[in-house]
Amino acid sequence: MSIELVEKMILIIFLLIFTFQDIRKKEIYTFGVVLFYIMIIDIQIYKFIIGNSIDIKNTVLGILSGFLLLPLSKFNILGEGDALVFIGCGAILGLKGNILLFFVSVFIVSIYALFMSLYYMIKKRRIKGVRVAMLPFITMANCIIWLCV
Repeated sequence: MSIELVEKMILIIFLLIFTFQDIRKKEIYTFGVVLFYIMIIDIQIYKFIIGNSIDIKNTVLGILSGFLLLPLSKFNILGEGDALVFIGCGAILGLKGNILLFFVSVFIVSIYALFMSLYYMIKKRRIKGVRVAMLPFITMANCIIWLCV
């Protein structure tokens, strides 16, 4: 089994776990994020040991692109857990992959928010204060990217 396939499997497994946590409680557990990061570090070390080339620059820039999302969590634009997941995804996907993942997931969640706001308008309910779990859309975007790219 190739190491790239293992990376994808680990990413999708953790994204699914985080998705279920986010849907249920609108938060993800810190222990899971730490375990996710440890698995990513282990994969990178293993790739180095077996002699696979590691694009350090791309990996670091991918991680930094995730860190740039952390201030958005302070303004309630994006959840802190979502930003932490994007940091881990940046380590696996690199800069371009992480940016693509972010924009595709924002596009999908925008479509969902549009339909949700129409639903609330028809039902004559207030939409203010409604929170949307973002991780299901990140997981969906990740699957779309893997199937289409």
